[in-house]
Amino acid sequence: MFSYVCSEMKDIADKDRKWRHLNFFEYPCYIHAELPRTNCDSCNRIMRVHVPWALNKPKHYFTLHFDALIMLLSKDMPMNAVSRFVGEHDTRLWRILHYYVDNAIAMQDLSYVTKINTDETSAKRGHNYI
Repeated sequence: MFSYVCSEMKDIADKDRKWRHLNFFEYPCYIHAELPRTNCDSCNRIMRVHVPWALNKPKHYFTLHFDALIMLLSKDMPMNAVSRFVGEHDTRLWRILHYYVDNAIAMQDLSYVTKINTDETSAKRGHNYI
């Protein structure tokens, strides 16, 4: 269930973590797990094990399924409406959106792009898209 970073790791302590999951009917659902910290003899580092249902980020409080729901809803709804729908603060939801959008932009290969066009009417209105 948990994945260790290397095979030399030994359990040294547990920490209870909580992730928001998809709602169970109209009730919020949370996943609780005690994540062992591990001491690696070869790396000389203390690290937490990775869980398969969430991103490996220190302040990420949502499961991957919840992230997918937020990305799906945010395509067609304003973020304020999404936050009311799922019952979370919109700042946390914006962080989810920015994480996935920034990763998608970073993975794009734009080396073949040679020209960029702009719309003059938007530039005249003071819009700056570049």
